[in-house]
This record gives sequence, C-alpha cells and structure tokens, in this order.
Amino acid sequence: MSGFSRDRNIKVPKKSEKKPAIASTNYLPSRPAEGRATVPKNTPKPTPERRKKPPRDRRQKDRRNGQGRNNNQRQQRPKRPTPLDDEIWARVIENDAKTSVIVALGETKMMLGRYSSSNSAIAVGERIYVGVDSSKRTAVGEILGMAKMDRLSNSASNDLPLVTQIFVEENQGHFIKSFFNIAGPLSLKQHAFELLPGIGKKKALQMVEIRGSSGFTSFDQLNEACSIDAAELLAKRFVAELQDRNLQPRLSELLLPVSA
Repeated sequence: MSGFSRDRNIKVPKKSEKKPAIASTNYLPSRPAEGRATVPKNTPKPTPERRKKPPRDRRQKDRRNGQGRNNNQRQQRPKRPTPLDDEIWARVIENDAKTSVIVALGETKMMLGRYSSSNSAIAVGERIYVGVDSSKRTAVGEILGMAKMDRLSNSASNDLPLVTQIFVEENQGHFIKSFFNIAGPLSLKQHAFELLPGIGKKKALQMVEIRGSSGFTSFDQLNEACSIDAAELLAKRFVAELQDRNLQPRLSELLLPVSA
C-alpha cells in the first residue's frame, strides 16, 4: 500500500476500541463553608421565690404576744467567768444605799469588785463573804463586775488605803514571815524593801542590818526598831498596784493569798 497513508503509518482506531478510563483517586472535594457557628445564648437563671411576709395585722399581733422573730431567736447568753469568781472574802470600801451597790476589796487577789447589796447596814471596812456558797452570802448578791479606780467616789478613794492597812495589820504574821523576814536584793542596784514607798537604798540596808538573822516578830517591834509604819507602807504599795496595773514586781501577786 502506497501513498500518504502508508508513509505516515497512521493507525485509525476502530469504533469498538474505547479510551482507557481515568484512574480512580481518593480525592474528595472539601465541604462547602457553612458560615459562622451559632453561639448559644445565656438563658437567665430562675429567680428564687421570695418568702412572703405575713400580713401587717399578723406581725403586730405576734409582737404583742411576744412571738416576734427576734424573741424566738434571742437566747440567754451564758455568764462569763470573771477574776472575781475566785474571791471568797472581801473588805467593804463603799456601800451605796441609793444604788444598792457594794464596792469591796478582795483578799485573794486584791481586786476591787462591785456587788449588788443585800444589806444596807454593812459598814465600811467590814469583812464579808463573797464566795460561791449562796447560803453564806448574806451581805451581797450577784457580781456586777470590776470596779475602776477612776470611777470611785471621793469617800471610797479616801477609805481604800485605810481599809487595806487594816487588812495588813490583821494578818501581820503572814506579811512578816512572807516579806519582811525574807526580803532580799532584786538586782545589784535594788533591794525588795525599796518597793515600799519612801524606802531608799540606805534605809533598806539599815533594815536588813536590824533584822539580822533572828528576824522580826511583830509590826510593833519592826516599827520601833526601823522607825517606820510597816503596815501603812505595805498598804500604800498595794493601792499603787491597783492604780497602775503595769507596776512591776507586784507584791499583791507575790504575797497573796494570805496563808493560814
């Protein structure tokens, strides 16, 4: 076969022959955009139901009957302990008949306390029972609280040193044994006798020399030998400690309570 077709050697596909199919792939088209995601809205929380108040007429009725809310919730508070609970005996400083209040000086801790008066005839300086045994408390009732020095009446302020001195004199054996016969140096520069008002270093050394090894036997001997009033000076020291709670050392804490 010659001619153009033979020279080009062109093969004409037959009708029965089909083109090869395109190889299948795993490619999938992307998902079309769906727009902005919807944000859930905050739903309001349900408001709690308010408790309905009773009618006004009912509240007024409850108040008249003593059944109000405050009366139901109010409870009697327990009684708080006070330093005066440990006191057993005390000396009367003042007995005010108008207010029915007794101010007394405790013998255990040398504290001033206020008590309700049960007997208006109790005199200043009298020794009364203030302990827990109610059957013995014939002069006073309940404890009203501590008495402050700056709120004492003029008569009570004047009687306080005198009543304190009487207490010291009645227990002279205890104070001579516990203080005057054993008092020694507090430091290299101060002696225990210098805690008493008006006693300096020279006077304190003189009292130590007079005391010697035998000691004092009574206030009369001590006062005559040392030319002082021992009960008065010790009472003034106790009163000074009542006036100033920061005064140290405190003889009222070192020498009390009185031993039998």
